[in-house]
Amino acid sequence: MNKYLITAIGLFFIGTTSAQQISDTPILSTILANYYKQEKAIYKGRNQLLFFFCNKSNNNEEIYETVNGLKLPPVAVQQIKEQVTSDIADETWASELNEIYTVDKTKLSIKINACFQLEEYQVKQKRFNLNNQRLMIVSKPVFYNNGKNALVKVVFYRSIEHNNGSVLLMEKIDNNWIIKEYLNPWST
Repeated sequence: MNKYLITAIGLFFIGTTSAQQISDTPILSTILANYYKQEKAIYKGRNQLLFFFCNKSNNNEEIYETVNGLKLPPVAVQQIKEQVTSDIADETWASELNEIYTVDKTKLSIKINACFQLEEYQVKQKRFNLNNQRLMIVSKPVFYNNGKNALVKVVFYRSIEHNNGSVLLMEKIDNNWIIKEYLNPWST
């Protein structure tokens, strides 16, 4: 009898843990739909202007400035700091992109075309010699408020001198993520 009780409790905690994990796919889908809505589809002979960086950018202390401006409760600030310091593993957006492409009705796959590493983007940029090409870099989402809110840093890299970005304050409403605010916008 004890063995069955322990098994049932173990399955309960496994189910609870996996239910608490939040998928990054809906967040990325919202970000891509927002930033790629004005981009034209990429067909043979048409230059691509907005490229997507394959890696999930790790967060760092820069996000604390945004957190301080939000005036969050100390518990939320501590959760965010713990995520930033502990979530440093290398990850890519590949599985999320594949998931988005399988259900996408807006043809994002022919607007994004391919995700690039920085070196690949720079080679392509030099080949076309256009100053209006940019690489969108999306950080790992930082969740707080029991997973109902997220902060995501989005940066647009053009060259060493010309870049811009902001931190997106996102909120989950009815299982959909929306962009509530663009915080701490910057430009060089």
